[in-house]
Amino acid sequence: MELMTTRTRPTKARFGYATGVLGEAVQLSEKIDSLFRTVYPAGGKPYSLQEAAEGIEALTGEKVSHNTLWKLRTGKAENPTKRVLEAIAKFFGVSPTYFFDDESSERIAKQIELLVLLRESGIQGAQLRSYCELSKEGRDMVGEMILRTAKIERMGREGRAE
Repeated sequence: MELMTTRTRPTKARFGYATGVLGEAVQLSEKIDSLFRTVYPAGGKPYSLQEAAEGIEALTGEKVSHNTLWKLRTGKAENPTKRVLEAIAKFFGVSPTYFFDDESSERIAKQIELLVLLRESGIQGAQLRSYCELSKEGRDMVGEMILRTAKIERMGREGRAE
């Protein structure tokens, strides 16, 4: 699934590691909400609850109502089945460990953040592939050009010349 993203940036604070029933429900709801806000088809908009419910069933065969998704997304439901969470994970293209393991959750949240930044930067797949094909020296040179260009543009916005 190609991702389209909004300007949200997952952070450790958003995916807090609270303990206890309430903390776990909030944590789960924030993870699910983040997926809805950040992962959706290129050129599209975030999935509605109904679209996600239909997509989950079509992809996995697991029937999850839009009402159940709403409850999970808002923290009104605290104890979904493992199958439901695995189906949601598959629909959004993340590993089910995103919901079950704090270490994996943090790693996946960072990957989502990177995808958000890449999408917002406007970098095309061909550009990124070409960059990856460069030698280490070539990648270093491109990186230096990016930093210098950003510095020049930043100075121009601030009304100063170097």
